Amino acid sequence: MKPLQINIYRDKLLGARLFGTPVLFSAQPIPREDVPQGWYCYDLRGTARHPDEPHALVDMAEENHAGSILSCLPLKKGGSQFRLIKDMFQMTGTNPSLTEFCAEEKIRCPETPIRHQLCPASPEDAGLFYAQTPEKDEELGAIGHVRIDFGHKGREGFYHTWWPRGPEELNTQEFRDELDKVVNDLRKGVLKDLPSMRRYCYGSKGAIAGGSCCQNYGFTLETGRYLYRLRCNPIEGDYQCYLSCFDKQAQQMGLTEKGLQALQNAADPTLPHSYEWYVIEHINTPERQVTHQLPLEGAMQLYAGLDCEDKRLGVTKDGIAAVDLAIHWDGREWLSEDRLRMDEFKDDPVTAEAAARLRQVLDESPAVGRVTFASGERWNYTDPEKYLQAVREELPCHAATGFRCETLTDDPEVRKAVDDMLCDLYGEENPRQIEDYGGTGMTMGGIT
Repeated sequence: MKPLQINIYRDKLLGARLFGTPVLFSAQPIPREDVPQGWYCYDLRGTARHPDEPHALVDMAEENHAGSILSCLPLKKGGSQFRLIKDMFQMTGTNPSLTEFCAEEKIRCPETPIRHQLCPASPEDAGLFYAQTPEKDEELGAIGHVRIDFGHKGREGFYHTWWPRGPEELNTQEFRDELDKVVNDLRKGVLKDLPSMRRYCYGSKGAIAGGSCCQNYGFTLETGRYLYRLRCNPIEGDYQCYLSCFDKQAQQMGLTEKGLQALQNAADPTLPHSYEWYVIEHINTPERQVTHQLPLEGAMQLYAGLDCEDKRLGVTKDGIAAVDLAIHWDGREWLSEDRLRMDEFKDDPVTAEAAARLRQVLDESPAVGRVTFASGERWNYTDPEKYLQAVREELPCHAATGFRCETLTDDPEVRKAVDDMLCDLYGEENPRQIEDYGGTGMTMGGIT
């Protein structure tokens, strides 16, 4: 069956040129809620005589839909209702994914929304999506589950109840903040309403056994610390969804009495401890890979050699407690402060020494710019747009936060953009033109 919409983060699209600009084309409509921030989406509209032939570019085609266009550049003026295509639309014969298109055009690839990181459940895991015994919940590191229904006819509300299933100490503010983020994003897709859930489930491979009155569907989502299992029951007159939440660190140790004692031992500086280093790459993608049981030197070499946007280096202590140390994500790289909030690591000399070495490595790594705060946080940016965004957002608050920035790139446009913002902060115009920045030589810019 032909899909009613396309998933731009998962499906292949068609390469094209429109008004001389490289774009992505889809014969199916592109959901507007999926359009990445800073990108543009339009519809191609046909005529009554030739409805399938693109005649005009419009914001949304209510009739004669002849395709949809995704572009990183605007293709018509915001106030205009349409722009005639004429002979300015050509297919390129390519079939790229969004990631491949961005790589070809040398532009930053948008981050995949949470709702598109769900993975269909495997048949052998079907039982994990249903109620468990307290002993099994303890073994799995269960925190609790959210029970959801969509009200009358599946369209008139979003009613939810939280059911705790594990120790209250797992229900931290960190977890609650992430759960809110997860649920709010899922409500733009599979949890929007019952019809949306049905469309999502029926077009997936997530069917699982065990449903009492209709076919149930299971999906998993994994973040840095937590694991979510979503069971959908797409039928009226019953609860339509259960979102079970698990703490992966608690799952690893089972939170048994023995496990709790082992955690206490890991925090005891008078006892001997073992350390294993790990590297994670491509989290929440099919290419996700975790390399365990590395010595620190090996982990640092592997981490430094990975050419990917999402990678982490961390340590597991005594086979129980784990924490990420170096994180590269979304155009930013930093040394995580999480270790300083965990009893097992905050006073640990081995972890502290490793963090100091990693700090030196990060400071010597190629970066567009660096920002620091009075709190001690220190971020290196590898993406120019993200660096400029950080300066733009944090600069007005520098007196309160201790924000400082240092521009490390030779790129004249980036250096001038930072200086423009600094001058604007003091009500002045930057007297230097782009030509004054030259194309060679390093110039340090920023607020000190």
